[in-house]
Amino acid sequence: MDSLQHALKEWAVAVRALERTETALVVRKGGIREKAFAVPRTRFLLLPGYEHQRPELLKAEYRGLIADIPDLADEGPLRFTSFAEVEGAYEISEAEELSALDPHHMWTPEYVESRFKWRPKQPLTVLVLRTYLLPETIELPYRDEYGGCKSWIELAEGVSVEGARAALSDEGFDRLVEPALEVLGSLEPAPVGS
Repeated sequence: MDSLQHALKEWAVAVRALERTETALVVRKGGIREKAFAVPRTRFLLLPGYEHQRPELLKAEYRGLIADIPDLADEGPLRFTSFAEVEGAYEISEAEELSALDPHHMWTPEYVESRFKWRPKQPLTVLVLRTYLLPETIELPYRDEYGGCKSWIELAEGVSVEGARAALSDEGFDRLVEPALEVLGSLEPAPVGS
């Protein structure tokens, strides 16, 4: 596979943390336009979003990443610098599970708890992502159908991922995710598409 056409919209600061291997976890519950969060693909582009991210929603050790992020609008050209492969997907339905995961993600406990309580009948989904860096930034024009509060977009054209390299070696990735997987391993797996 030389190109990808699906993209996950994620805070630009989270994409930066994934690319710099400061985390491998994303915690999601879906956008306002979605009935529930689902993972339709095992590989997808990471589309940095700017609208909702705020430094006070991040743990202190991650706030410095925001300083490096350009002040861009979500309605501007789409810029892709990486893609991700799902190494695991898990559902969190209990507050104790959420607390146990706290040391392993980048968001403040208060913010994650607010996401957990939003649409309380639906679980939070934790994605363990392996990130791959594109050899150069790919820029695509913005289209109206890409906008809005939703997790996934299908691009009008595929983005080449040829020449991409893993952000971390196999051993480095295993070391990064091992502590989180000790917590996640007891949780219900979330379904992942093809």
